[in-house]
Amino acid sequence: MVKRCNTLFFKIILVVLTGIVCLTTGLSILNIRASQQAFVENFVESQDKIFQQTDRNIYNFFRDMTAVTSSISTSSTVEKYLTETDWEYTEEAKNILDLKQYLKQLPIEKYSDMNLVLLGIDGKTLNYNDSSLVMDGETLLHNYVVKKALENPKKLICQYEEGGYTDVMKDHPVIVLAKSISRNGGKNVCGITLLTIKEADFRRYYDGFTTSTNDLLILNQDKEIISSNREEYLKDSGDTRKLFKIIKEMEKAHIKTMNREENGQITGYMVQRLQSTNYTMLGMIHPDMAFDRVYDFRYIISVTAFITSIVVIIIFLLVRQQTRPLYKLVEKMRGVREGRLNQFVKVEGSTEIRELSFTYNTMLDEMQQYIDKLMEVEKAKREAEIHSLQMQINPHYIYNTLASVKWLIWQGNKEKSVQVIDAFIRLLRNTISNKKEFITLKEEIENLKDYVIINQTRYGNSVNVEYYVLPDCEEQKIPKLILQPFVENAFFHAFPQGQQGTISIFARMSEGQLKIEIIDDGIGMDNQTVRTLLDKSEGQKEHFTGIGVNNVDDRMKLIYGQNYGILIESKRG
Repeated sequence: MVKRCNTLFFKIILVVLTGIVCLTTGLSILNIRASQQAFVENFVESQDKIFQQTDRNIYNFFRDMTAVTSSISTSSTVEKYLTETDWEYTEEAKNILDLKQYLKQLPIEKYSDMNLVLLGIDGKTLNYNDSSLVMDGETLLHNYVVKKALENPKKLICQYEEGGYTDVMKDHPVIVLAKSISRNGGKNVCGITLLTIKEADFRRYYDGFTTSTNDLLILNQDKEIISSNREEYLKDSGDTRKLFKIIKEMEKAHIKTMNREENGQITGYMVQRLQSTNYTMLGMIHPDMAFDRVYDFRYIISVTAFITSIVVIIIFLLVRQQTRPLYKLVEKMRGVREGRLNQFVKVEGSTEIRELSFTYNTMLDEMQQYIDKLMEVEKAKREAEIHSLQMQINPHYIYNTLASVKWLIWQGNKEKSVQVIDAFIRLLRNTISNKKEFITLKEEIENLKDYVIINQTRYGNSVNVEYYVLPDCEEQKIPKLILQPFVENAFFHAFPQGQQGTISIFARMSEGQLKIEIIDDGIGMDNQTVRTLLDKSEGQKEHFTGIGVNNVDDRMKLIYGQNYGILIESKRG
């Protein structure tokens, strides 16, 4: 894992991925903040326009209600109905008919959800709508709103009530507008006009402003909340007291809009005094909440993550494509480090990698040429060394061989003399005249037989040499003169003082390799003698050439590698 993390590809991907994530995160945050700022500004501006339109809608409502109460307050028809008591049935019916005809001409007809009740000082009532009163006039006279209207005869009283006065509205919160009815030119009060609307129905005049992120409150002349889209504001609580405090601050500072941060969210407050009234309208907007609702952050994050993933995958593929030639080059270099010098790489990829690959191939080619040249030099040097050793025929060996031939001739053994001379001539021709470094095993055995003939002539037939060479081994190429030093060593050291014995030579193929064993039944050697035999400084005057056992081992390792060579197993006795 550590090795993989240290690769160039991993580091590039890590840097690119980190950069993309940081860039995407930074741009997303900046974009969201910029969008939020623009959204908040546009949202506040648009809500302010809606707020002003809401102000006009509510103003129109209260304007009509003011017109209705003012008209009724000065109407002689209404006054007559509320003050006259001694009427015949027909007169009263006619008066009621005239009164309803009069009321139909008022703007109240536009508001089907409004209920109109006329209440006289003596408890006389008239319910203009089809609903029925749930209480008599005497009870109504003790109502809080009625009392307040009587105390302020020139004002239109607006109040929130938990229930209305008719069977239709008794179980619903209502807004009651009450105004006294004057007589004798406004000097005396003869009754009360009660206009009632369900608080839920009144909300339609500002439902264009209120949403899940906007709230609105209507306050009466006493700064009491009479309507709101949120019912909790209609009850006295900590939230309503906080809002009253904000309204006072804004009115004192003579400002209509104010932003305040609460619990990490911006809340905008807009205060508007309804035209020609003492009523106040408070709007609350939550732009941050609206922004969160409009902008689906999960969707934005998902899309951003998806696009980022696509970009990362594309970059991953591009980087891998660009670095693949570099990884191939690294693999080839590992092969060179393991000794395989033919690991050339295809020149591809970016300009830098192509230049690197070209330089690597050039270096590898030059290295191969240098090694080939060095091997040729070493081969020539080795051949020269072997040739020099082959040419170093010991004079004593020649003298003794010729002396042996002379002795045979003196004895009159011409046939044996000719055999020895022919063997000696062939041996010299194959060792000195033949420049080849490699010969067949069959040729090596023939040279060995000639050498044995000469040695048996010189030292007698006490040592017998036997050959066991399988036919499939005869044509195998081997370095010249690799068997003669072992047979020569056995003649001189294994059988001292004319001791009889046998030297056996075995050759066979095993798993595609040529194995040659030279076994003698002589006196054997201890480890020290074996080490001396392999010592390069060891030499004998009686040897045929300067090639010793140590030279054979060196040649085998030089030609075939360190896994090849000679193995000597022996013990004395």
